[in-house]
Amino acid sequence: MGKFLMFQGTASSVGKSVIAAGMIRLLRNKGFKVAPFKAQNMSLNSGVTLQGEEIGRAQILQAQAACIEPDARMNPILLKPQGANRIQVIAKGKVWRTCTSFEYYHYIEELWRMVKESLDSLAQEFDLVVIEGAGSPAEINLRHKDLVNMRVAKYCDAPVILIGDIDRGGVFASLYGTWALFDEEERRLLRGFLINKFRGERRILEPALQEIEKLTGVTVLGVLPYLELHLDEEDSLSEHLRDRNRKSLLAGDVFRVGVIRLPHIANYTDFQPLGREPYLKLSYITSARELAGLDLLIIPGTKNTFSDLAWLKERGFNEAIEGFLKAGGLVMGICGGFQMLGERLLDPWGLESPDRVVSGLGFLAMETCFDKEKVLRRVEGYLAGDASARFAGYEIHMGKTHFEKEYPPFLVIEKILDQNSQRFEGVCVGKRIFGTYVHGVFDRASFRKRFFDLLRQEKGLSAPEEKVTVSWEDIREKELARVSEVLEENLDPKFLDCLLAGK
Repeated sequence: MGKFLMFQGTASSVGKSVIAAGMIRLLRNKGFKVAPFKAQNMSLNSGVTLQGEEIGRAQILQAQAACIEPDARMNPILLKPQGANRIQVIAKGKVWRTCTSFEYYHYIEELWRMVKESLDSLAQEFDLVVIEGAGSPAEINLRHKDLVNMRVAKYCDAPVILIGDIDRGGVFASLYGTWALFDEEERRLLRGFLINKFRGERRILEPALQEIEKLTGVTVLGVLPYLELHLDEEDSLSEHLRDRNRKSLLAGDVFRVGVIRLPHIANYTDFQPLGREPYLKLSYITSARELAGLDLLIIPGTKNTFSDLAWLKERGFNEAIEGFLKAGGLVMGICGGFQMLGERLLDPWGLESPDRVVSGLGFLAMETCFDKEKVLRRVEGYLAGDASARFAGYEIHMGKTHFEKEYPPFLVIEKILDQNSQRFEGVCVGKRIFGTYVHGVFDRASFRKRFFDLLRQEKGLSAPEEKVTVSWEDIREKELARVSEVLEENLDPKFLDCLLAGK
């Protein structure tokens, strides 16, 4: 069998990540040992491997589709925008440097060596590596700086499938335009077009499909239907940040959760499970006025804690949260949001701010000092006081927090990476203010159910009549199966037969 298959797109958010994950699951179900790969990722949604490496969440999802543990080879370069035209560069799972976008391109050849090493290593271990590109491969201003699209395809002689999103319009122009900007070698590698997110009957498209094939000589390998999916994505502008305002499916008082949509919000995937719960109403807010009517306010993680803290203060959130708490509201901070709840934030190295000391929101007697070394670890444990409410998550943060008074813990951690441990984590202040560094804490159904039952009791709200909650792990598996089935049903069977035969 051929060693590589690559998915590229005419633009960002055309469905590359999800289609690659679906293809990986399809191939894995056929008995192949498959690994994902994306040379360079730009995303504020990241996760942690068992080795304590940071990579993009999309590649973690794709590794889950392959039923393997993710590692840094699958995403050797991760770029995390910090604002003010600065990016943190994660190379092989660890912080490498912080630089401007312009400075980043000075290191392209050094980074390219890391890309090749990772790809070569995966190719030695797996039957097939499914590669995901980034953005568009036809950005002529970036072609000579490419690390992730056609340079990768040329290096490993990977057949390329080009994906276009018909839902946003202009799909044939974008497919044709991309093909027209390819050089001869790139056109040789282009094996087919794939049209994604189609709403309607395929026969309506047939004349256009024939015309694009005639113009380019490239086969349309399939037309995929529009699917509303609940899977991890890269983009913080994703449609998952829309309000989840559908009606509760269960009788009982609806519990209203608001997540502040910070300018540099990171790991918003923490809240995807909440959007699926039948007894919760989830919304993303940007104004202090929107606190009215909420039961729980969550300040999420961020890639620039100092900048987003200033943004909160400028918009009056400091005073609004104080009034919200006095009126009986509940507040939770996760990672950077947890740090903001303290008295002070210190940045002696100038990692995020020219100001060395900044006042926090002042709701917790603690200070956080930012350090050059990033904390990266996967953790497992349970809700303090209830060992049956278990979680598995991860920590990604630069700061270390020091408490000026003792608070009851929020969590008990039993395992860090692959080592047994026993320590308290986070804070729980009078069942009114919660803080934690752990991302993914809501993923497991048992934890979500118990935690929100406690919050409902604190608010004096009735519990749902039916004891129903949704397993996020089950949702992910069902969605991966759904995407792989859609691919198998809609891709050209001759192409699939050739792929499976290694031709």
